[in-house]
Amino acid sequence: MRKKATRLMALFLAATLAFLLAVPGWEAGAATQDLYTTVTADGVQLTLKRYRPDQQSAFRSGKQPVILMSGILCNHNFFDVRTPEGESCGVKLPPDIADWAKHDPYIKADPMRYYSLAYYLWDQGFDVWLANYRGEGREPMRSGGAGGYAIDELAIYDMPAIVTKVRSLTGKKPVWIGHSMGSTMAYMYLEGAKFSSSLNADSHVVSDTLLASQRNNGLGSQALKALVDLDGPVIPGGSIPALLQVLLWPALSIPLYLDLRPITANLGGMAADPLMALESMAQYLWGMVGYPDLGLLNLLFLIDPANMDANVSRYFFQYVLDGVSTRVVAQFADAIVNGKLREDYRNGALNGLLVSPPAPAAGDGYYYYSQNLSKIKLPALVIADSTHDITNPEDVKGFYDKKTRNSKDKFYVISGTAHVDLVVGLNAPKELYPKIGNWLKSL
Repeated sequence: MRKKATRLMALFLAATLAFLLAVPGWEAGAATQDLYTTVTADGVQLTLKRYRPDQQSAFRSGKQPVILMSGILCNHNFFDVRTPEGESCGVKLPPDIADWAKHDPYIKADPMRYYSLAYYLWDQGFDVWLANYRGEGREPMRSGGAGGYAIDELAIYDMPAIVTKVRSLTGKKPVWIGHSMGSTMAYMYLEGAKFSSSLNADSHVVSDTLLASQRNNGLGSQALKALVDLDGPVIPGGSIPALLQVLLWPALSIPLYLDLRPITANLGGMAADPLMALESMAQYLWGMVGYPDLGLLNLLFLIDPANMDANVSRYFFQYVLDGVSTRVVAQFADAIVNGKLREDYRNGALNGLLVSPPAPAAGDGYYYYSQNLSKIKLPALVIADSTHDITNPEDVKGFYDKKTRNSKDKFYVISGTAHVDLVVGLNAPKELYPKIGNWLKSL
């Protein structure tokens, strides 16, 4: 009897292991004919997806291309919300459904699409492209280059490759739509950022005037027509206590990629409900004490559970969260501590030996992105959430105020939102999506 039980347990463990190893590769609805690859200047292969809701639907060829880029830790599924193949959808559409979605056959077939910005833009006639920067994505849409990269590499290598690819395939200047870090890297790109040497190991970031001119709705393969900034920080919110920094900097100085997919792909859906319950309790207590700045604990308030469908929350934890590079976190942490967004402080000759960031000083050799926002001149729609979490509305507005003004520029704060649910929350289809769609049409 004991031997039989042992065999059954062994079979169960083997089956469980096989399931755990199989699930992380899931990528529903991504046919190979919808996928494209591009190679960055430093040799990393990135994957893009041209969006359509299913294989029977047409691409919006010839229409205005838009590129959707997610934020830190996330892949393109953040914008491409839908019911995964083989699963059932528990989403119930609200009684006050947005006008654009009424009687929509795709949303009727899969109500999860109601919370997909990619689907909304496709429905409105835009040629939608989804991109994963290096290290992110699920098979078959996983990009290469998972390593200890900083945000500099995303702006200097990944963005030119993505923009150039979409422009070459569509013949049109695309509009970049970035959430969080997906917008921050665009700030860097639009300032004309590049490495002073083709081998960046010992080089600093510099701003190329000609590149900035081209990228800001100019001429050439790297030109963008406009920018939609969804809660993109210049200086992330919060603070880092000195005692915590003693532990933080040594850990972040090791350049590596922290892959969360084995956890999120298999346990994310199950963890979503208890995590959201804890989030609701934390939000309630936070409100009772007047919403103080809690430093790094502001990370606890990235999602407002009252503004999220539970099924979308489960989707987010299971299919959107991928991983993060330690140097990306270090670059943002440096900005939090010193109040300025600059290149990775380990850039430059011998700086790779640094563990903690040096205090900013005149002539220190670093390029400061936050000091050069006026180089950004193309039209920009900037939308902030109303919560002081990892971002705050004042900082996002600061980017809007410091860029060179364009007659098409617009800024909004959407009330009752936090950093994540700004884009995939209950009120996003009625408030955020039409603001984006109407502004794009005004271009």
